[in-house]
Amino acid sequence: MSDQFFYLQLNFIPKTGSRTARVTGQHQVAVEVSRDLVRSKRSLLLNENPREKTIALDLARSAALRAFSTLAEGVALPYDEDAIWCEDRLAVMNERPCDHEENGTRAWRMAQNSNARGLYEF
Repeated sequence: MSDQFFYLQLNFIPKTGSRTARVTGQHQVAVEVSRDLVRSKRSLLLNENPREKTIALDLARSAALRAFSTLAEGVALPYDEDAIWCEDRLAVMNERPCDHEENGTRAWRMAQNSNARGLYEF
């Protein structure tokens, strides 16, 4: 596990039966969150005392959704979310530049799994 970053893979899955869904399929994003940023945010929330992983997940979710906001299809709302915590940096993070960065949190769009179109890379 890194002393400098949290690593997550977020999967956004449109809720079934949603009339607002623009995309049928799952969006996957790899996210790297700076531990220094998490500690800084935590110090600002003195009365709440949230866990570091809770703050990291909020930051990761925000960056992940913004990584898709530049695409015409975006992430379908409402959606279910699945977060996978990773011990090490994901391969996509070493293969290419990130798709979105904000305040030390970086997001890489990964594969989109769609029933109609199959699996493809962004």
